[in-house]
Amino acid sequence: MTARHNEAHQDEHFYDIIGDVHGHHIQLQKLLLQMGYTLVNGVWSHAYRVAVFVGDFINRGPNSKGVIQIIRDMVNAGTALAILGNHEVNAILYFTKDDEGQPLRIPGNNNSKLLYKFAREYNGNKEALKRDIKWLRSLPLHLCLNGIRVVHAYWNDSHIRQLEGLYADGRIKKGMLKHLLNGDDGLSKAFFETIKGIELSMPKDLIIKDEQNIKRDNFRVKWWMTPKGKTFKSLSYGNKFELPDYTIPTEIIDEYEVYPENAPIVFIGHYCMGRGPMIPTNNVCCVDACVTGSGRLAAYRYSGEEALDESNFVFVKR
Repeated sequence: MTARHNEAHQDEHFYDIIGDVHGHHIQLQKLLLQMGYTLVNGVWSHAYRVAVFVGDFINRGPNSKGVIQIIRDMVNAGTALAILGNHEVNAILYFTKDDEGQPLRIPGNNNSKLLYKFAREYNGNKEALKRDIKWLRSLPLHLCLNGIRVVHAYWNDSHIRQLEGLYADGRIKKGMLKHLLNGDDGLSKAFFETIKGIELSMPKDLIIKDEQNIKRDNFRVKWWMTPKGKTFKSLSYGNKFELPDYTIPTEIIDEYEVYPENAPIVFIGHYCMGRGPMIPTNNVCCVDACVTGSGRLAAYRYSGEEALDESNFVFVKR
């Protein structure tokens, strides 16, 4: 991973960590304005702060292409940093073709619809779409900035060390993408857990359905908590369905590295916490306020403080 992505602006700026934008182009501009950013030669910038995007800036909203343009211009100008989320990875794997001209991976029905809509925003301009996908492949999966960390869904020290080898010539090469899809090694596990978090399977006798009456087979967990002895409800984080308040059977618990209480503050997106809690523990902060669902786009204004503070959040509504 290049120094440009991971070490830019250290000891120079404070950071505005912006949650999952999901194609909401107007709300992003409103949020930047509210935080004192201005357009300078067509690029959003701040006199002494840097925006940090936690991934998932495409899909769902009306103008993913416009959001990419804003973020790409800011990153190129040095006024922002950005990492990949699972939605960007879905786009990379779908719009990157194999030797037969087929997508490296065709996603499930819902994600296919999102990516079809995303492609339509380019109005048949395949070169512009190809350019943006190539740019996405240059973005890192994590950031370390002045003692804080940024990742889309899950920070695991050993995963982060493995992922350093993903990038060649400044981007993830097609051969590496194929390996991640076909490999059953630790690198693939590290990659997908970093962008999707830790999910545990439901017991076969537990029938849980979401708001769309779709049966759920797994659930997202608080990876900063030890799972043993916890109830489904207490370990759940960012699930759009209710889980029972009884102890999780040990046989369904897959071991994962728990984020230590004394580890640096880590900022995450992904979990769509429209109703919170946005700061679930002393060193984990979620900036994804679920803009498509709740209508709120969030940012946390980090200015070097040692303790996270809810009052540092900024929100704009659709």
